[in-house]
Amino acid sequence: MKPCLADVNVWFALLVIQHEHHKLARRWFDHLAADEAGLCRLVQLALIRLLANRSILGVHALSAAAAWDLLATLAADERTAFLAEPSQIDAVLPTLLQYPVPTGKLVTDAYLAAFAIGASRRLVTLDRGFRRFRGLQVDLLVR
Repeated sequence: MKPCLADVNVWFALLVIQHEHHKLARRWFDHLAADEAGLCRLVQLALIRLLANRSILGVHALSAAAAWDLLATLAADERTAFLAEPSQIDAVLPTLLQYPVPTGKLVTDAYLAAFAIGASRRLVTLDRGFRRFRGLQVDLLVR
């Protein structure tokens, strides 16, 4: 399989056993080869924010330090590769920011799409919205 950049929603589903897509994310992760699943700083920080959010996880929320430790364990797994920002991102990102109306979520999605394109990786996600980005190879995890 071609290496990927995994969206925050995939990692979150993988890490949270109570998540409705946990088994789907687990099945995906269990079939990966070494260094196949990319994790970038933006996704890493988003995961810490989500894992520490009591509004989302209630009593299962972690401290930021515990979330960091959990992600360090994930990063130590041979299937996970921490990816530095590709040098091509500044050329790709502006081409993906062509929206008729401003929206915060699409800016982050465009960044992840540009990252995946610049790193020559497919994007693995649960979000169908990534299909909007030209030049992005999307692997949509579905049941």
